[in-house]
Amino acid sequence: MRTMLLLIILCLLSACVVFPVTDKEATRVAKLRCELSSDKKALKVVDVAKATNTFYSVSGFVLSPIIIPVSGLLSGSYTLVNNIYFYGEQKIKCDDASESH
Repeated sequence: MRTMLLLIILCLLSACVVFPVTDKEATRVAKLRCELSSDKKALKVVDVAKATNTFYSVSGFVLSPIIIPVSGLLSGSYTLVNNIYFYGEQKIKCDDASESH
């Protein structure tokens, strides 16, 4: 029963990857208020087979237990560091802007 459930989950996630995208609304608001140079990022899970109009392959099915966590870990690390920089820049520039008024 567990193996069937695992196979179903793997089939659903067989061509998915995680990558960072720009959070446009948060970035727009922050840039208007504080004139920031960086963007806030968010993670997005994308089904590569649907995005590229290709069919699932056996190699994608076999590698999916490795690809999904690795892409999530790498993209999550990048997003975390980027957002720490974004919030730091926002804190510094917005505090300076509010003190000068």
